[in-house]
Amino acid sequence: MAVTVIVKFAVDPAKFEAVARERASDFEAVAAEAKTVGGLHHRFVVGDGEMLAIDEWESVEAFQQFFATQAIIPTLMEAAGVQGPPEISIYQSLSTADAF
Repeated sequence: MAVTVIVKFAVDPAKFEAVARERASDFEAVAAEAKTVGGLHHRFVVGDGEMLAIDEWESVEAFQQFFATQAIIPTLMEAAGVQGPPEISIYQSLSTADAF
């Protein structure tokens, strides 16, 4: 059963967006790798002093293995000025009649 993963980063959204533009090829490389190891969906959203990565993964283990070993993500976090370690929440997906 797929899981939804929300990774919360303390970061200036404007700085994160600048890094995302400047290093678009790195973001694309991370996404391509994620797709090969169980990543199903991915999106970034920003708020006041924070950014969330909202993902869907084939399994908790697939996400954990990817996030623990992916080499580019730490360099992107550093370049964006992420403060401290991210907060990771994992949720089991439910199949309900109103899902779309």
